[in-house]
Amino acid sequence: MNLRALLNQSNRRWHSRIGASEEEIARLLAASPLPLPDELLEFLRFSNGGEGPLALAPLIFVLDNVERIVQSFDDPFLLEEFPDFLFFGGNGGLETIAFDTRGGMTPWPVVMIDQIAGPESAVTIAPSFDAFIEAVGLEPLDDVT
Repeated sequence: MNLRALLNQSNRRWHSRIGASEEEIARLLAASPLPLPDELLEFLRFSNGGEGPLALAPLIFVLDNVERIVQSFDDPFLLEEFPDFLFFGGNGGLETIAFDTRGGMTPWPVVMIDQIAGPESAVTIAPSFDAFIEAVGLEPLDDVT
């Protein structure tokens, strides 16, 4: 998937940030408790953080930057309450977005979670990160193609 070309399509809105450096990506990979999907790494190289509409719940996607993702790996609350989730974004409000690793098999589904409500609030919004990316930058009524 050419993520840069996808997010630069005329029907998509993505407010990107300067992409992550290879040093930042290396630090992320070294800190991660599990191998991260190449597509997430490609996204971070393109836009280290950023935001835009999402044609899935929660309708807005705010991508965490590498530093914030790395910090989440050591967050005592997340480690205790959400040990089977790898967080990489949210909606700028109460919902966070994560990989659900409970099934053990990849690709991991992407879920929306209310951290106040706990892990039982996890709702699958995409079966994989590739499917999730297809909805990034699109308004909810846009075609997801």
